[in-house]
Amino acid sequence: MKETGVMMLGLLLCANLALADDLKDAADKLPLLSERLTKLRESKAVDYARPALDAAQAGIGAVKAALEAKNGTQALQKAESADLQLTLAEAKAAEQESAEQLVLRRAELRKLEAQFDQLLQTGGN
Repeated sequence: MKETGVMMLGLLLCANLALADDLKDAADKLPLLSERLTKLRESKAVDYARPALDAAQAGIGAVKAALEAKNGTQALQKAESADLQLTLAEAKAAEQESAEQLVLRRAELRKLEAQFDQLLQTGGN
């Protein structure tokens, strides 16, 4: 019986340590998430990935609420979800910027091809 009590006490201590670790991990991630969100809101990502940014902002709010409630597991899950939403926004912004660059490069290529064709027709003079 005594061994069971000692084992239960050990399990409770481990569970409390794990919860404290989750709270600390989530609290450590919060400023980084907020900083990334601010930077993305100041970039073109706001035009290309507004839903992901809005979801990340809601997730950051949920992290804060979970931290205040001392719910480490939920805080960490919400922090990871917000991180994924920010990564999605970054990827969508990068994809859109690449697509815009491609359009510009194609227009430049067409212009150069037209100049080259004109040179060929005039014999290079």
